[in-house]
Amino acid sequence: MVQPYKHEPFTNFKEDENREAYLKGLQTVESYLGQDYDLLIGGERISTEDKIVSINPSNKEEVVGRVSKANRELAEKAMQAAVEA
Repeated sequence: MVQPYKHEPFTNFKEDENREAYLKGLQTVESYLGQDYDLLIGGERISTEDKIVSINPSNKEEVVGRVSKANRELAEKAMQAAVEA
């Protein structure tokens, strides 16, 4: 069953604990930026030379990540794996 929508609770970032937790979370996210991500098909990791590059829209210099791009054969393999799952 779908949970009813709830607004995010207000967080006061003037409080040191809240601000520090926010900054720590940002550092965690930033540590993942610029990485390469494989396809995952039927439990198998597949890296391809052709990549889809995701760029931060607010900072065109920042690469969020590079994801392996599937060709038709890999897309069909993924569909088959999904059917069998």
